[in-house]
Amino acid sequence: MTTTTLNVCSSMVNVLKSRPVYQLFSHYYDELTYDMPYGLWLDIIRHFKGERQSVIDIGCGTGRLTVQLPFNEITGMDQSDMMIDVARQESAGTVAYVQGDMKDFNLGSQFDMATATVDVLNYCRNGEEVLDVLRNVHDHLTPGGLFIFDIHSVFKMTNDFNDMTYSDETEHITYIWNAIQGEAPLSVIHDMTFFIKEEGASDLYRKVQETHVQRTYTHKDMLQLIDRSGFIIDTAFSDFDPDNAVTEVSDRVFYVLKKKQM
Repeated sequence: MTTTTLNVCSSMVNVLKSRPVYQLFSHYYDELTYDMPYGLWLDIIRHFKGERQSVIDIGCGTGRLTVQLPFNEITGMDQSDMMIDVARQESAGTVAYVQGDMKDFNLGSQFDMATATVDVLNYCRNGEEVLDVLRNVHDHLTPGGLFIFDIHSVFKMTNDFNDMTYSDETEHITYIWNAIQGEAPLSVIHDMTFFIKEEGASDLYRKVQETHVQRTYTHKDMLQLIDRSGFIIDTAFSDFDPDNAVTEVSDRVFYVLKKKQM
């Protein structure tokens, strides 16, 4: 990483929590995730799609993957209204976006498939919240519908997210990301500091801090939760390849669940 001298506005030294600042962060979210392999998730969804025509993308963020989903009817849902605002601007009306919490949303409709990519379920604080999501998604699927989601593996949580520090910079943003081991089992606190370049200023940056908490679950525990949810397991695999078994050194674990036919 190239060393950059940051001239931070004194009024921005403290954590910023106003809506405009989070709108700014949402605006640059895609720039921060420039290397996210969305195409690999898209390949998996295409692989399992079959003749299904409608989908809900849970935790859709800015909709970067959502707008590419190969369905006639697409709904994107996220808890953050700022992310939804950005997603709507980018979709040109091709996606119906709604704000909602994956643990208790009720849209009054059903879909042929549901997706929750990029470790969305790792934001559940415990197994009961995971079960709430599974049961809620189950209720929103048509008979024979699929739910595809992925989570961090135990291996990744205990190695990549165990008191590690990462940093990177783009044209507009420099960030420092501290991954701190959490108190709960297999959990991590993502303590992130962003320095966002002010428009029209070559050496003036705005400091923004965010903290996110994630938790993962063993493959055995996840299978038990799925069994309680009413879903049946179509398949489970790892690292973007449906032919890869889930092992102790897998990086990312994928689950494809099916709602029973009537």
